[in-house]
Amino acid sequence: MKFRSRLFSCLAFCLLFAVAGCGGGPSTGESMDTTPARDPSPMDYIKISEGPCFGACPVYDFTLKGDGRVVFHGNRFSKVSGQHLASRSVGQFLDALETLKAHDFESLAGVYDPSSCKMAATDHPTIHVEVKSEALTGNLQWYTGCRGLEERVALERMVDELKRVLDVEEFIGTDADRSAMRRR
Repeated sequence: MKFRSRLFSCLAFCLLFAVAGCGGGPSTGESMDTTPARDPSPMDYIKISEGPCFGACPVYDFTLKGDGRVVFHGNRFSKVSGQHLASRSVGQFLDALETLKAHDFESLAGVYDPSSCKMAATDHPTIHVEVKSEALTGNLQWYTGCRGLEERVALERMVDELKRVLDVEEFIGTDADRSAMRRR
C-alpha cells in the first residue's frame, strides 16, 4: 500500500511539473531558447598578441583559457617580463567572448596587412587575436599601420575593449609605465 501511495504521489508530482512547464514562452510572444548553455572548456581560449614597433610598444602574448587560467609572456616594454601564470573567472572569459561577438569579430576576422591597405605607415605593431570556443572561433591579424581601411575604427574599438575586459594592462602596464621603461 505504501508503494502505491508513493508511486501515485510521484506520478502526481511529475504530472503537475509537466503541466507547469507547458505554460509556453514569455508573454511577449518571444520563443525561449531551451538549449542549455555549455560552460567553456579548459581547451577554449582567447589569445591576444602584439608585435614590435619602432618605439615603446608592448610585445606580449596573453591567453585566457576557458577555465580562467591566464598565460602571459612579456617580451619587451611590458610591466611584467617573461612568462607568468594568473587566473580570472570563467565569467571574464564569457564577457570577453560577448565583447568579441558584440563587435562582430567573425566578420572582422582575417588578415589586414600592408598588402590589403590603401596606405601603410611603417614601424607599427601587428595585433593578433585568436579565439577558439564552441560559441566563437576565428583569427585576426591586423597591422595597425594600415591606413584607408573601412574596418579600422571597428578594429580599434574591438581590440581596445577586449584588452580592457581581459585586463591586459595588469601585465603590460600603461602608456606612462612604458614611457618610463623607455627612458631606462
